[in-house]
Amino acid sequence: MRRFSELEMDALTEAFNLSLGEAAATFSAIVREEIELSVPTIEILSRDELTQRLESVQPSAAGDRLCRINQQFDAASGFQTDALLLFPEHGSLEIVRRMLGDDTPIQQITELEQDALAEIGNIIINSCMSSLANLFGTEMRGSLPRVQSRTARTLLDDKSDSDVILVARIGMTMAAHNLSGYVLFIMDVPSIESFMAQVGRLFRLPEQDDSLSP
Repeated sequence: MRRFSELEMDALTEAFNLSLGEAAATFSAIVREEIELSVPTIEILSRDELTQRLESVQPSAAGDRLCRINQQFDAASGFQTDALLLFPEHGSLEIVRRMLGDDTPIQQITELEQDALAEIGNIIINSCMSSLANLFGTEMRGSLPRVQSRTARTLLDDKSDSDVILVARIGMTMAAHNLSGYVLFIMDVPSIESFMAQVGRLFRLPEQDDSLSP
């Protein structure tokens, strides 16, 4: 498998940086609080390597779980991606509280939590993908969001066990509440090739002859 050049990695980072900027603004409006973004981290990993990375950033308490909001997208230009919005489970209630208003009764938040989190994911993830679609001049079709609670170790059990996946990870932090989440974009090798072709055209990168295939 060929390695990405530094120029390609910079272009990938900028593409995701642009797409997440609008999502952060949308998220900020939802929770009525400033959202801080980290610089995107772009990596090609196996599923097991990604699981290890996720476990390494999670607290060590045995019962810690992640709230996962997941949508799948098909682009007319040929690539597919899973987009995941992740938050620590203990923080998901705070996100819903901020969305619905701090004076919302705790019992009502519990009842509305799943629907509210699905809507938050739908807004944020679709903002990301709409930005990418506009950048690439293509159409994207997305599934309905699914909300699940999982450990870092089981987070990706329902995903393909392909040898390599592209992961674009960016931290979205509500600073006032010390709450961090992540947006992940997971692609297989054919989708990476198609996506990289779109990025190359967008940033007018020189064509690469090597294939991503192992």
